[in-house]
Amino acid sequence: MNTDGMMRIALICPELKMRALSLVVVLYLLAPLLHAESTVPERKQILDAARPAIERVLRQPVQFVVDRLNVDSDWALLTGELRQTSGKPIDWRKAPPGFCEPDLDKMLWLVLAKTHGRWRVAQFEVCAAEPPYWYLDERGGYLWPCGLYAGLRGGEGIDLAADCRRQAAPR
Repeated sequence: MNTDGMMRIALICPELKMRALSLVVVLYLLAPLLHAESTVPERKQILDAARPAIERVLRQPVQFVVDRLNVDSDWALLTGELRQTSGKPIDWRKAPPGFCEPDLDKMLWLVLAKTHGRWRVAQFEVCAAEPPYWYLDERGGYLWPCGLYAGLRGGEGIDLAADCRRQAAPR
């Protein structure tokens, strides 16, 4: 079908045009989620390695909602949130008393290291009220490979991966 034929269909069927446009918008919005899952071949191993430590602390089974998963060398950084395996929000009453402030955001922050072919949790926070990467200076600076910070912005909007590379560059 040529472009003239497509234009006639669009003029005759404006509803079809709106549906097609809606589909394009939905695919555009889902692209980052699809991208994160499909570009990290070790995603399942990383999540399976993190799960026991988190479940032990929260005293309940969890599933991950991954916002970002970056891998560089033998390191992985994951940000997101946690859910019950049913998809419902975590029951924070099961966690140790005073573990999380009930009314604040609960961001997930995980850093894992791969040693002897297995992923192991190096650092995690399960109920960060603010992104931990906003306060890297207070945490010792850039402790891991710069690729882990890809797509993250500091509190002042700084591109953390670029800043990490800049600081790591020989002077």
